[in-house]
Amino acid sequence: MRDTYWPHLKNYERICASPLDWRMLCPGPMVEKAALGMARMRVATEQLPVRIAGFANALPAPLLLLLFASKVPEMINPYADAAALMLAHLEPAGTLSRNRVGMALPVGMRGRKDTWAAQSRATA
Repeated sequence: MRDTYWPHLKNYERICASPLDWRMLCPGPMVEKAALGMARMRVATEQLPVRIAGFANALPAPLLLLLFASKVPEMINPYADAAALMLAHLEPAGTLSRNRVGMALPVGMRGRKDTWAAQSRATA
């Protein structure tokens, strides 16, 4: 995962070092679908918005990656819901200030995105 998502870590480190009042939306794959409404979405700060088993930290990296990949469909979000979340939290020093913000579909719902692929640093 570090080889694929290293730009996210770099961006996070840079923005944490700044004095800005920021929020970093980390929504997962996004799709042009109808909004579900923010009242239904799962939102979390500084952690994944989906439940990961407690034993996950003890897994070797390849198995942890498989576990994470199995949760990605829960984090395929409509653009409209991502925009609504951002617009609802623009106030300075608000509840999401200086946090990474994840969002996921309602419990039990899984999204689908036909074309989604990540590239590692080696192939980018």
